[in-house]
Amino acid sequence: MGYKLEKGVYTVRCHHPGCPFHADVNIEVNIMGETVQDVEEEAKKVARDKGNTMHDAVYGTSHKLEKPLVQKSSGQIRPLGSS
Repeated sequence: MGYKLEKGVYTVRCHHPGCPFHADVNIEVNIMGETVQDVEEEAKKVARDKGNTMHDAVYGTSHKLEKPLVQKSSGQIRPLGSS
């Protein structure tokens, strides 16, 4: 049985000393996986990559996104075929 992420929102933070970066990232792509853990891992990768792009747009010249903390704020992982 497969699983799918619906309406995922993840929080991304930078651990660079003094960096105020904290962003909520909406996952708009269709993420599916064989297990719930597969879906969560892939969603975190997508959120980290989006957060990296957002961080570099603001702080790119001073430092890179350092040890990003990525946590799910909202959203559900549901079995495929359920509504």
